[in-house]
Amino acid sequence: MTGQQYGDEMPCDAVIERIYEFLDGELTSDVDAQIRDHLGRCRSCYPHFRHEEVFLRFLERRVQIEKAPPSLRRRIFKQLLDDEIARDES
Repeated sequence: MTGQQYGDEMPCDAVIERIYEFLDGELTSDVDAQIRDHLGRCRSCYPHFRHEEVFLRFLERRVQIEKAPPSLRRRIFKQLLDDEIARDES
């Protein structure tokens, strides 16, 4: 997988190195297009990309954000407020 390149596109190493940025949509449109083009042509990188994509989507489905119960949030807020008042009085 190392060094393979298609025309003016990125080598495989560079594509694999930036795969998570690509999957997260964090790249410029130019770099995104280069990687997308490379993945469309490279039989070595595409399976690696698909593996990472499937794994990332699996994690996203499994992650659930649970809100703290209202009583806990109130206690925390009260403690923060009490600490702030105590600092102001010092």
